[in-house]
Amino acid sequence: MSGVLEVHELYHYRWGIETYYGDLKGRLDLENFSGLTAEAVRQDFHAAVLLCNLESLLTGPASQTLTDHRSQCKYPQQVNRADAFHALKTHVIEMLYSTPTIAVVRKLQQLFLSNPVSVRKERIVPRRKPSSCRSYHFQRRVKKIVF
Repeated sequence: MSGVLEVHELYHYRWGIETYYGDLKGRLDLENFSGLTAEAVRQDFHAAVLLCNLESLLTGPASQTLTDHRSQCKYPQQVNRADAFHALKTHVIEMLYSTPTIAVVRKLQQLFLSNPVSVRKERIVPRRKPSSCRSYHFQRRVKKIVF
C-alpha cells in the first residue's frame, strides 16, 4: 500500500510539469511546425517555450491581485489563460523591441485582469463524447491556434 501512495505523491509533484506540456502541445499547438527543417522546428519550439514562460511570469501579479480581491466575489477568480496567451501573442514583439517595456507590461496586466474566469471546484458538467468525425473537423478546422 505504501508503494501506491509514493507513486501518487510523485505524480502530484509532477502535475505542474504535465500541465506545462499540455499547454505547449494543446494550446500552443507545438506539433504543427512552420517549416520542415531542423532549424525551423527548433525556432518554433523555443518561441513556444518563450511565450509560455512569459505568460507564467506576467500573469503572476495579476493572479495575486485576483487572489487579494477574493472576498468581493462569490467564486474565486483566476486569469483566463487563453486570453493571456492571445494578448501576449499580439504584444510580444512590441514588448521585446520597444524602449518603454514597462508600459507594455502594464497594458498586458490590465488585459489579464479585464476578463478573469471563476473557479467552481464542485461544478460537474455532463459531457457527451463527440463522434470521431466531429473531433476531426474540430482539430483540423475550428480549433484556435495561438501562433
